[in-house]
Amino acid sequence: MLKGFKRISAVLLAAALILAMTGAPGNMQTVYADTNATGTFKVLSYNVGGLPAIISSSSPAEYTIQISPLLNDYDIINVQEDFAYNSELTRYLNLPYATDFTGNVPFGDGMMTFSRFPIYMETRVGWDETHGVFTEGSDQLTPKGFSYTAIEIADGYFVDVYNLHTDADCDEGSLAARRSNMNQIAAYINSRSAGRAVIVMGDTNSRYTREGDNFETAVLEACGLTDCWIDLVMDGEVPEDGDALMVHELGQYGEVVDKIWYRSGKNVELDATYFELLMTQFTDSEGNQLSDHYPITATFSYTLLPRYLTTDTYGGGGGTGFSFLDSMTETLPESVTISTGSRLDRVGFCYDGTTVFAGGNGGSTQTLTFAPGEYITSVTVSKAKKSWFGTYRISYISVTTNFGNTISGGSYQSNASMTFAAPEGYCVAGFIGAAADEIDRLGCVYQLIE
Repeated sequence: MLKGFKRISAVLLAAALILAMTGAPGNMQTVYADTNATGTFKVLSYNVGGLPAIISSSSPAEYTIQISPLLNDYDIINVQEDFAYNSELTRYLNLPYATDFTGNVPFGDGMMTFSRFPIYMETRVGWDETHGVFTEGSDQLTPKGFSYTAIEIADGYFVDVYNLHTDADCDEGSLAARRSNMNQIAAYINSRSAGRAVIVMGDTNSRYTREGDNFETAVLEACGLTDCWIDLVMDGEVPEDGDALMVHELGQYGEVVDKIWYRSGKNVELDATYFELLMTQFTDSEGNQLSDHYPITATFSYTLLPRYLTTDTYGGGGGTGFSFLDSMTETLPESVTISTGSRLDRVGFCYDGTTVFAGGNGGSTQTLTFAPGEYITSVTVSKAKKSWFGTYRISYISVTTNFGNTISGGSYQSNASMTFAAPEGYCVAGFIGAAADEIDRLGCVYQLIE
């Protein structure tokens, strides 16, 4: 029996420990568990082959609706090539949360995430480089890329889930584009998901045995990710460059281009306990595969570490994601800085003498240095559009401490505001969100007061 093939039957203990969201509208105040809750969840990655039948190598008109009820056995699902048959794919799906469907070829990117847990902050990013229109993978016929979602597995505890579909084929142009794809998603993960738990699932079109692919160094090493298949099936042994490891010959030891990668964060500890290439579960009555890809699944156990809690974010859809979580230390921050004009330009916290910033260089700067025993209890933000055709940005911020000190700036919008109030025993000690030359979106990291 392969390592990791023992089924895990633990229940989700966290559900009984985590209480529901509380507080008045316009506030984000949550009651959290005060113990290290644990649990498990199952994920699935599947290229469902949903291209229009006329250009598909599978039989999607017949097979997609058969896939639909089989998805209900999983808690978080990433699919690729969900183009022409989305209504069939979701017909019998009971998972309550899903990302937006982006449409058929040539408009949609084919990527969907379904979840038993709440999904927040859906973002889609197109690849900077693609190759091939009618040949060499035909990647330029659809807006391929990756998607990001923050999935809340318990109140205050998020896992950042990435869905990707990289450039296909093995010609030099496609290999170069795919290497660029991997560098691009790695840079995004290292910015938006700094210090956060991460799961990456999708069709990488890459193999360990292919010399021209770079994902091992560009993504796995650069982002500190572990491959479930390598860890649980291959006992940590990475295949060398050479002939492809064919599934029809090697079974579970065969390599597919679909991957599940993961890492722990500072407040969510993840461990992959089971991995399987599903060779017989997604077939019709005659044993035919329901797509031209095998689905892959993994079971994760998790532990919720109570030192840090995170919130959802508030604001618009622009900017590049950021997180202060990785920079935070066991001691509380020494100061907080805001720069404001008509909007919020920059935010920062000082940790052990080093200030971490997000945003641009504009605005007037205010710094609140904390007295001994002082910390932030709440942060209020507003959002407004920079212009009538633009996206929302953070227009105002107010920071209040337990000593009653406040710094604020920007343009307050009473009908578009949010207050983040730290739960009892915690303080606001970091920020998460998205920014460019201004702050587009903002949320908070709460730290345990010890």
